[in-house]
Amino acid sequence: MSSDTAPQPQAADLAAVQTNNADVMGRFMEGLGSAPPPPERIAPPPVRVVRDLVFSAPPGDLGPRELRMDLYLPEEASGPVPVIVWLPGGGWRTQRRGYGPRLTRLFAERGYAMADIEYRSSDLSPWPSQRDDVLAALRHLHTLADTHSLASDSIGLWGSSAGAHLALLAAFATGAGGEPAVPGIRAVVAGYPPTDLLHLDDDALPGGVLGVDPSDPAWGLLGGRPADRPEAAAEASPVRQVHPGVPPVLLMHGDADLLIGPAQSRRLHDALLAAGAESTLLLVHGTDHSFLNTGDWELRPMTATARSSRTPGTERTVRLTPALIERFFDHHLRSDPWNA
Repeated sequence: MSSDTAPQPQAADLAAVQTNNADVMGRFMEGLGSAPPPPERIAPPPVRVVRDLVFSAPPGDLGPRELRMDLYLPEEASGPVPVIVWLPGGGWRTQRRGYGPRLTRLFAERGYAMADIEYRSSDLSPWPSQRDDVLAALRHLHTLADTHSLASDSIGLWGSSAGAHLALLAAFATGAGGEPAVPGIRAVVAGYPPTDLLHLDDDALPGGVLGVDPSDPAWGLLGGRPADRPEAAAEASPVRQVHPGVPPVLLMHGDADLLIGPAQSRRLHDALLAAGAESTLLLVHGTDHSFLNTGDWELRPMTATARSSRTPGTERTVRLTPALIERFFDHHLRSDPWNA
């Protein structure tokens, strides 16, 4: 049954679901706080950090609020370098710069410019403010290309959870005449994204979070239950924005994810294949939500089952490591991957 018409839980059932939601989210937050970070280099890396670059000042109830980004720039580059934009998760509510992988190591030390951007919380401004903020940041990167030696025709997007959702929507967005809303986006890496807001409950694993009240992040994003706002929910669902010509996508999703069921990534992978787009889906074995926000995936590579548009109908086992993500970006963002 579609979540559009699914009956609402009775009072006793609702209380049980709310208790389970709080328990799952609590364990998820505790895991983020206790995960050991990878060891840092003793010598400072050859990376220059430029902080607090204002890229937008959207209006708000308390006046305009400046949105900012940080740039991590390789100092030894001989010319314009490709750009990877990191989009943090946080349920569209609690995202912030610095929340995610260590961008100096991943991958500024490897010759990429890394951009860490912020976007408005859904508590302050509902959809589509978050997508608009990401697009504003991407346009601003084009204006910074000459100043910071950025290859603005070679941009990759990388995000987790809500950030991955926005990365996909920004990459799929079109303007007049069907042209990309922002030119130069050539690849997307999306970690455990919500992709179809009307089917989040349908895709939840047993014991997973269900959207039964306003504490649900998707309710907060849309200003109400997705089924009650079907047009906005469709507009905010990457699976419903796929079209021929979207950039290549690498999807990563834990097969034990209790916050966003892995079927959400499978839905998008299937939609991309149907549109003739390049898509690779990694289902990471035994992994819950938010593994990109901890050091575990760097210290202890995880095993994943891979499905790819390049080898339709087949599966293979791969190891999820930072090097795998780097190779994906190398393939799509560098004309010569060896000339880093």
